[in-house]
Amino acid sequence: MKNDYHHPVLVGEVINYLDLKQGDTIFEGTLGGAGHTIAIIKEIAPTGKLIGVDLCSQALSTAASRLKNYKDIIFLKEDNFANVKSILAGLDIEEVDGILYDLGLSSFQIDKSTKGFSYMRDEMLDMRFGCEGKTAHEVINRYSEEELREIFYKYGEEKWSGRIAANIVKERSREEIKSTSRLAGIIKDSVPPEHRYKRGHPAKRIFQAIRIEVNDELKNLEKGIEDGFDVLKKGGRMVIISYHSLEDRIVKNKFINFSGRCTCPPLLPVCRCGAKKRGRVVTRKIINPTQEEIMENPRARSAKLRAIEKL
Repeated sequence: MKNDYHHPVLVGEVINYLDLKQGDTIFEGTLGGAGHTIAIIKEIAPTGKLIGVDLCSQALSTAASRLKNYKDIIFLKEDNFANVKSILAGLDIEEVDGILYDLGLSSFQIDKSTKGFSYMRDEMLDMRFGCEGKTAHEVINRYSEEELREIFYKYGEEKWSGRIAANIVKERSREEIKSTSRLAGIIKDSVPPEHRYKRGHPAKRIFQAIRIEVNDELKNLEKGIEDGFDVLKKGGRMVIISYHSLEDRIVKNKFINFSGRCTCPPLLPVCRCGAKKRGRVVTRKIINPTQEEIMENPRARSAKLRAIEKL
């Protein structure tokens, strides 16, 4: 199931919780290297359909090559999974039996994309999943100190957001910050030595925050969940694998809302979230990788799977 592009996470669990049958139509919103895809196709072939979506053209090219034996039942689209409704409409598909969103970066994106996703590699600041929109370079060199501090704290949950933002603004006034290595160095030097590596490399959380801002990840996730649930057939299932607490919180709250429980703040006098029982959460608790899987693929360590069934 592995490939050089991506090591798929929780493959057996994905197949189990999607509850696949021959002939099912499945929407895979984050195709990556098609690691999960092959396992899904084996369950739904020869009469099923799989719609695979990714913003990365290299991912689609790799997937097309790996899936050439199944070309009659797969439909690949270069798009954002948040556009699930328009993607399906373009294929004259009204409903699907299952949806999978694997939200993690692929090994290719981290190691070989040259887009600056990793603080461990010296690359130009880009961080876009696709080829359109603002880049990490623009965020770092154009955003105000206040805006940087806000996204570092909100999306990176970084205690030292203020110091890091101030030092970035100071350093870019001398010379534009163009590379990941220079940015990582500024971040590291902004955190007091005694706190620097308490939660891993200090650049990890800041790079995450910048990537979320560049790709508008959390808004797209909310839209992808809402619109995806709308196009699920009754009895269909949505499975989502997230990799950090911000994503998992959104998934958890959306699923709670779909199951009919109010997610409004306790002090709000009237429910505004529109909770209505439309689904049944089928994962009583978060599903994590086994220790064996983590030993084989350390990047799986932070994966969290949740699943819901539409009533």
